[in-house]
Amino acid sequence: MTEPLVDNPRHQELRQALARVRQLATQLETALDEPYRQFSGSAVWVGPAARRFGEELARHRQRLAAQAARVVGELEEELGRTPTQISASAARER
Repeated sequence: MTEPLVDNPRHQELRQALARVRQLATQLETALDEPYRQFSGSAVWVGPAARRFGEELARHRQRLAAQAARVVGELEEELGRTPTQISASAARER
């Protein structure tokens, strides 16, 4: 006789974590947008140092967005590998 399947608590936890991480990732992805827009949109600071700073700010902005997307992607992969249902005894062991 096969044991009945129940919702996998780990899958539920990962789904909740992913929802929260997506919210935070969106904030991270856009965190430097306004400073970058302000810096690149006006000629408050000019010259080689300003250009290097602007380039570095742009790199940090891209890297922050990429890392946030990476975290979301890894969590999505883990969620995809986690079964939605498991045996009742396996759920009790958690």
